[in-house]
Amino acid sequence: MPKEHPAYRDQLESIIAHFPQKECLTVCEVAEYCGYSEKTVAKRFPFIGHGRSRYITRTVLARELVNSK
Repeated sequence: MPKEHPAYRDQLESIIAHFPQKECLTVCEVAEYCGYSEKTVAKRFPFIGHGRSRYITRTVLARELVNSK
């Protein structure tokens, strides 16, 4: 079983602190958190769904952010 990235927990805690009441985040919210445009975020991360209802979970976002560094 693969081990998690050493920075994963810190990244997840940062996301939880920024969005304490949300488990699933929209493209707009992720763009605001990361400081990227919505278009860039939509292409870079594996969102689920179509159109404006696309979302990503906090855990998947944290994993994607630490793996891209």
